[in-house]
Amino acid sequence: MRIRTPFAIAFLALCLLAAYLGFSNFHPPVNDKFLHFITFLILTVCFYWVVDTSRRRVVNFTLGVCTLTGGVGSEFVQSVVSSREFDPLDIVSNLIGSALGLLLCAWYHRRMLERRRLAKSYQSISTAEDVEFDQEAEELHDIEAGHPPDPVVEEEDRRNKD
Repeated sequence: MRIRTPFAIAFLALCLLAAYLGFSNFHPPVNDKFLHFITFLILTVCFYWVVDTSRRRVVNFTLGVCTLTGGVGSEFVQSVVSSREFDPLDIVSNLIGSALGLLLCAWYHRRMLERRRLAKSYQSISTAEDVEFDQEAEELHDIEAGHPPDPVVEEEDRRNKD
């Protein structure tokens, strides 16, 4: 399991920004529930790519950390530490935003892995030049193995080329 440093730094910076906005008395001109939704969507998408491991582990880890602990726990901490009131609809907004972010990342991750798997098994389509090269290579192999070329086939080949 490897940590992707750029995503980890971005996640920590976003967490600090979200904590500042959550604990301050700053009231943006945007609907509070929409702000919770967008914040947890972005945090979850960023956190999903921090740990480089199997898709199943990342989904479970992100679900536990961002969706459950972050989405629910942040509201309890916010109600204890700051003067803001506890609002269950904020938890719902957090959970919906985090769940949507997790679904988007899981879908994209599965698609990315499928494309990588297809690229590994990709075989190029042979062209006419490849077929001619293969025939020449087969004739050389036959000559080296002690099988002389068939004079009738060579005569037909010469006529076809002219």
